[in-house]
Amino acid sequence: MPDPDRPALRADYDRMRSRGVPGIAVERLAFSVMHANGNVILVVDEALSGLSERDAGSELARALCASFPALRVDGVAFVRTRAAQVRMTYFDRAGHQASMCGDALRCVTRYGAERGYLRTAGADCVLTDDGPKWVSADDGRNRVSLGHGREFRRVAADQYFVFTGTPHLVVLLGDRRDLEAIDVKIAGAAFRNDSRLCRELDHPEGLHVDFMKRHEHGIQIRTYEAGAEDETRASGAGSAASAYIANRIWGLPYPLRVVVRDGEIQVEGTGHGLLISGVTGHLFGNSAPPEAAPGRKAGFPRRRAAVSTRVPS
Repeated sequence: MPDPDRPALRADYDRMRSRGVPGIAVERLAFSVMHANGNVILVVDEALSGLSERDAGSELARALCASFPALRVDGVAFVRTRAAQVRMTYFDRAGHQASMCGDALRCVTRYGAERGYLRTAGADCVLTDDGPKWVSADDGRNRVSLGHGREFRRVAADQYFVFTGTPHLVVLLGDRRDLEAIDVKIAGAAFRNDSRLCRELDHPEGLHVDFMKRHEHGIQIRTYEAGAEDETRASGAGSAASAYIANRIWGLPYPLRVVVRDGEIQVEGTGHGLLISGVTGHLFGNSAPPEAAPGRKAGFPRRRAAVSTRVPS
């Protein structure tokens, strides 16, 4: 993604500190503004921030997203480490709690591995509202499972639905259609706000929409994201959904290369379900990993993962 304006982000942060956020001690807030292929996620460490589960909710997520106008934050991932396993709770920028976010999970996996909350060799598990998810930060490569594609159905000749932690409508484009010519914000919103279609698919909360066409050695997509109510630079769950449809309808084999607005995401089909991987990075924050010797943070219990740690083939 384009290099962020860090002085502007610092100014946003300073204004947030001087203005305050109701109900929390802003000066103690431990966070990192991260990205996964350009999809910007604000990761908040609940324990280091002194936040209760009640604090880490919709109102705080909206306030934090609004506090950084220099860079559109697409959502907030709260990381909870008080129990035996790491838990991620995700809210989009509108404050809606989502069952999952693939790109947030990728950011949390990197953050958790760097702070010693997650294993850096082999694999581990992160709990989400969509159930436990297999994750791996082995050799610095973040790979996360979104589970198997669910609720698959054909909607129209060129439209298919699949649930990959979040509901995705995938619109297939012919080779002659220009993906760049599509106004994703307008076309995506039309599907997202189609109440009849949402009810028919049993997702009245709204749909994410992926416009997909074949690309050299894979597929290319552009994604409209509900909650952001706009096109996002990447979508992990959208990449997984599109790859699932491309494999099932077009017969394209895994691993599948998915070209997004900001680079590429690889999707694998494994026994753990659909695995996604790609670029992640820190953009700004005050919760950088400690410079001490690698390992788990002092006081954080060692534990066994709740899922198989075998790296899938």
